[in-house]
Amino acid sequence: MASERVAFLMHRQRLLEQKVPPTIQAVLDQSCLLRPIGGRAVMCEQLDHLERLAGRPNITTQIAPFELAEQRPFVPPLVLLTLPDRTAVGYAESQLRGYLERGRTTIAAWEADYDQLQVELLSTAASLAMIRAVRKDLE
Repeated sequence: MASERVAFLMHRQRLLEQKVPPTIQAVLDQSCLLRPIGGRAVMCEQLDHLERLAGRPNITTQIAPFELAEQRPFVPPLVLLTLPDRTAVGYAESQLRGYLERGRTTIAAWEADYDQLQVELLSTAASLAMIRAVRKDLE
């Protein structure tokens, strides 16, 4: 099961190398940057990777700062996907399973929450500065 998950994640990373890669707008909670999963060396690599990804024209990376507190709308994490035919779906995942939502009413509510969240996030420049600062503090 773990090997299948790793293979899936590696395939998903390769999609970013396509001639026409997907457009990604990623929102990361500030805690993702500060919790040293795997130790300092692994975190430094992960932060370097985030910085490289944030520099790509098809990827927008923004940080949800701690100051949002309970105003942060998505717990657990959520993925909103706009498909080639312009329909939208949502995907949430727990430790045990994933859940795909196709209901238009639910998706519209999640999109509205995401739009409001974007207003409250750090700018892309401030988010990149935070990633770099956390990386520097780990050295």
